[in-house]
Amino acid sequence: MLGAKTLARAKINLFLSVGPRREDGYHEIRSVMQALELSDELYFRRTDGSRGRVTLRCSDGDLPAGEGNLVWRAIETFAGETGVMDEGGIEVFINKRIPVGAGLAGGSADAAAALLAMNHIWELEMSPAEIESMAARVGSDVPFCLHGGTAMVTGRGEKVQPLEPLPSFQAVVASPGEQVSTADVYRRFDTVAGESGLTGKEELERALSGLLEGVKIGDFEAVCANLHNSLESATIARDRLELYKKTALEAGAAAALMTGSGPAVFALTRTLEDAAGVAWELEKTAPITIITGFADRGAQIAD
Repeated sequence: MLGAKTLARAKINLFLSVGPRREDGYHEIRSVMQALELSDELYFRRTDGSRGRVTLRCSDGDLPAGEGNLVWRAIETFAGETGVMDEGGIEVFINKRIPVGAGLAGGSADAAAALLAMNHIWELEMSPAEIESMAARVGSDVPFCLHGGTAMVTGRGEKVQPLEPLPSFQAVVASPGEQVSTADVYRRFDTVAGESGLTGKEELERALSGLLEGVKIGDFEAVCANLHNSLESATIARDRLELYKKTALEAGAAAALMTGSGPAVFALTRTLEDAAGVAWELEKTAPITIITGFADRGAQIAD
């Protein structure tokens, strides 16, 4: 194969519970993640390597085009594991649609898509388990972004247990358009947890149990009633977070929550008509407002 096009799907966290920092520096998490139809498009082309081993370009000029980009890391991880690209190189163009640094796993989704593309282009037919092993080394959210759909995610994010796929409920994403450092949010969370203690364990267990039951039977109300994100307590964008959530709920959303480490907020509706009404109000204050739906898969090779 000389090239490939891939889709890299965003995710939201319907539930995110964060434990204390581990000895390896990561936090133990429990999260129910949901893939979205919102996606980046990535285009890959094999080259002779005359312009470099890995060459990245992106429609968003603010994204790093070198080793700081997870796509670069994914490609080099794949090449190191398989021995491809001992000669020649790869060019990648990323058509960025997922807001950057917003808690939607855009970088991880792109990395997952890159692993699939490398396997496809070199026709290696690696097993899903082999690709997932590489994904875990690239980044914590990358394994889920390979799977997509609805899943229970544990460990530092590398352990993915698929759940019953939810119907294509609608999600309205609202973002201030500013990037937030995930590491900074987790450091603030450690401070907040140290001051107040990790309380509410029974409440968290009830919420998680209720959410999982709702996912099992595809119950929209049960899902919406049991959303949770421990990192909301550590966001520096508290005022905007509360404004977006309040606006969404007043406009008819069934629930609203920050996703991941933020600062993006998602609002859930059952119908596209309801989502349009919520988006109409959110776009008055949120620089980025996107209507999308739940997806039953993650990164994929596009036709």
